Amino acid sequence: MLKQKRARLDLKKMGLKKLGLVILTAIGLTGCAEPQVKTQAVDQPTAAVQAADTVERNYIQPTQVPTTNAARQAKLKSLNINADSPIQQRRLALFVRYTQLTSNEKPELEVLDQLLVEITELTAKRKDDHELGALLGSATSLKTTFFLDNLGKVTLLSKKGSRYLDRAVKKAPNHLGVRLYRGITYAQMPAFLGKGRQAVGDFKLLKAGLDAKSSLDFIAMVDYYFAMALIKNQQQDSGLAQLAQLAQKNIAPWSSKASKLIQQEG
Repeated sequence: MLKQKRARLDLKKMGLKKLGLVILTAIGLTGCAEPQVKTQAVDQPTAAVQAADTVERNYIQPTQVPTTNAARQAKLKSLNINADSPIQQRRLALFVRYTQLTSNEKPELEVLDQLLVEITELTAKRKDDHELGALLGSATSLKTTFFLDNLGKVTLLSKKGSRYLDRAVKKAPNHLGVRLYRGITYAQMPAFLGKGRQAVGDFKLLKAGLDAKSSLDFIAMVDYYFAMALIKNQQQDSGLAQLAQLAQKNIAPWSSKASKLIQQEG
């Protein structure tokens, strides 16, 4: 019995370590469209709302975030945040700073902790800003990567981050920014945690509601993590087929990443 318990703990630790290796580069690459509303009839991702699958829904586009560190730095410089800056500009700066942090190969825990403090404070002032709540959940989940040798702390932070993400989706199911942050985070979690189904639902909604002006590299990124979610949800054939299509499109870096994932999963 003791051996079985230790084996399960080792499996969880290995899976969470894998999450730590990949989450650092995921969210930092999510360049998005300007927030706006799109109306479209789509299939719903969960059984609870399938009865309304032909009802028109209003989709809110994700907050725009620059896709390179140079562009992020330029954006932060133009915002010139200070104590008198409007709250909307301070909000945008948090998204930019977070994606900048996650794009670094060796992010600093102190920087993440400071961001978490600021995100938490602004979330308390904007309780209806559910995309900000999803950002808080993603940042909390990211913190697990600094404590991979402490399974108890990793589990605690993972559960806390999931609560923030799930609450944001429950409060704003049609906000594509909320779905984006949860989908990417859950698509990368180990399959045994059972988050694949939710990630698949998030990406289905994203695919249905994304603005037609979304850039090709952003759509390719969504396709990549959608395929990953399908594989985690035991839909390997569908996931591999989507990866194969993406691999043929020559969209950096997602086509090459798709080819590598095919080799790993094939």
